[in-house]
Amino acid sequence: MFSGIYQILHTPFDDAGAIDWASHERQIQYCLDVGVHGLAVPAMASEFFTLSDQERFEIVEFTLKAVNRRVPVLVGAQAVSQPVAMSFAEHAAQHGADGLLAMPPYLRKASKADVGRYYQALASVGLPVMIQNAPAPVGTPLSPPELTELLQQEAKISYVKEETTPILQRISRIHGLAGAACLGIFGGANGLYLLDELRRGAVGNMPGGGFVDVQVKIYNRYIAGDTSGAEALQERLLSLLSYAAVYGVVFHKYLLWRRGVLQSPYARDPQQLPLDDEDKRAIERYWQRVADDAADDYPLEAGS
Repeated sequence: MFSGIYQILHTPFDDAGAIDWASHERQIQYCLDVGVHGLAVPAMASEFFTLSDQERFEIVEFTLKAVNRRVPVLVGAQAVSQPVAMSFAEHAAQHGADGLLAMPPYLRKASKADVGRYYQALASVGLPVMIQNAPAPVGTPLSPPELTELLQQEAKISYVKEETTPILQRISRIHGLAGAACLGIFGGANGLYLLDELRRGAVGNMPGGGFVDVQVKIYNRYIAGDTSGAEALQERLLSLLSYAAVYGVVFHKYLLWRRGVLQSPYARDPQQLPLDDEDKRAIERYWQRVADDAADDYPLEAGS
């Protein structure tokens, strides 16, 4: 069973835009140090759409070797067509991935029948498959009945990452329709709705957070029965979560850079929204609300 906080790993770049493997190794170690329950790469927060196929293969191989089965690793197999997705899925299986994470074909929306064949093909490699139900324009969101049909058609298609609004209602609906055919639902949205997702039966969340250490604490407190402690920490994190919702990968990479995990906050995303000086001052203020709950080895360092 996959459950808990599964960090979506970012793809670190140097200031010239090349993959920074030393920063990637530090990022993996940071995640393991703070107790993540699993990892996923490459996905939306990894800027997978800016990577060449060869870079995707390389980052998967590097990650699986560095993690060395200390936590489960889900590999992103999303692609614009079934043959390309299969190349990523087969590569992941050959190199020891624990599962696959995949949106339906993006860019051009596939028919319902083709989506079914797409996921059946991915399941044929023998790994558990998590359907990433991401919103448009990149994702091709599926309704709860459509997700249920996919979950029921093949045992290996067994998890959902639900990111299409209304996320919480969809989690309840999928549970009601799919029953035992769904082994678990993860939320996304940077963990904004983490506690309410868990209350509705989700088994975890996949954030892209520069503050995953704090989110691990929220999850662990809730699972241990400390609901009030989890709620108090989630409330202190809300202001940073609101910035994450606006700026996405730029925000998270900035925090990871300030915390000494990444050597550079560089992002390849062509639609990135840069932080301005006032944003950075606000992040500094809001960080103080959760600083005591962040990992001591990764403080917010002086930055610009």
